[in-house]
Amino acid sequence: MICYDIADPKRLKKVSHTLEDYGIRTQYSFFQCEISNEKAKELIKILLSIVDEKKDSLFIYPLCESCNKKVIFDGTGEVLKIESFEII
Repeated sequence: MICYDIADPKRLKKVSHTLEDYGIRTQYSFFQCEISNEKAKELIKILLSIVDEKKDSLFIYPLCESCNKKVIFDGTGEVLKIESFEII
């Protein structure tokens, strides 16, 4: 789970577009990503090159499958099950 608060609209757009390539937007500034460790390292490197550590906030919460099953939610939301697929 990745969430952010980006001060500059240009950086905000870059972060948002980057995350759209790796996961699913669950809220305005929250993304759920199910990616390998290698892809996670790649994504973190990209995000850190975009954000301004003095003005922005970036939070990455790794969730194991067991933890994901324990998520508590209320209201109209739901925990998304991301499954990989291949288009042939």
